[in-house]
Amino acid sequence: MTAPAILRANNPCALRPLARGVWRGQRGTIRLSGGFYCAFTDPVWGVRAGLRNLDTYRRRHRLDTPAKIIARWAPAADRNPETAYARFLARRIGIGPHDPIPHDYEHTRRLIAGIIRFETGTDAVGPETIAQAMAIMATEEDSAGRDPTPYLADAAPLKSLTRSKEIALGGGAATIGMGGTLATAPEIIDAATTAAVEGLPDLATLSDHACIASFFLLALFGFAILANRLAARFRARR
Repeated sequence: MTAPAILRANNPCALRPLARGVWRGQRGTIRLSGGFYCAFTDPVWGVRAGLRNLDTYRRRHRLDTPAKIIARWAPAADRNPETAYARFLARRIGIGPHDPIPHDYEHTRRLIAGIIRFETGTDAVGPETIAQAMAIMATEEDSAGRDPTPYLADAAPLKSLTRSKEIALGGGAATIGMGGTLATAPEIIDAATTAAVEGLPDLATLSDHACIASFFLLALFGFAILANRLAARFRARR
């Protein structure tokens, strides 16, 4: 079976040309019965353009539900089945037509896959191509100083610092470590002094050293978690 012209143009999201400039990976345009559409060098760039368009809808225009997205993507004024399209996407995503779409990897993947299915009537674009396009988006978002995790398959969305279990765990570990160090500091100092004067420490002294070492390691572990998450939050500016 001959692939639809929009697929031969590597444009599974059926995107039209931009008013100014071109999409990344675009090689020109094609003319169909509905007008001019973009042509891309590879399906990955066609999917990536669809994802970038959706990201612009979400960030700039606050379009975060199937109904709102399709009202702009394929409006009824252009003789599109707007209501049926929105309901189709909602079913594919697993939410209602007027429910906000969670901004995470799985829901974004379902959204773009649903658009491709509705626009082309096929599953010709496989999950590998979508995953590659998502990876490109993650790289671009990171370079722009925004949070890339909604486009990373193995990354969970960042939580707010006040509710992060990891922050609580790290803070607790650091507190225990530092508290234990301060509580045993006099004994450790005495053991270290005796060892310096009398030569090799005895077993009790070795135990003291092992104790302080474990406390310091626990404290460092806690601070490392805190530093990592704080750095991630700093990079996630929007």
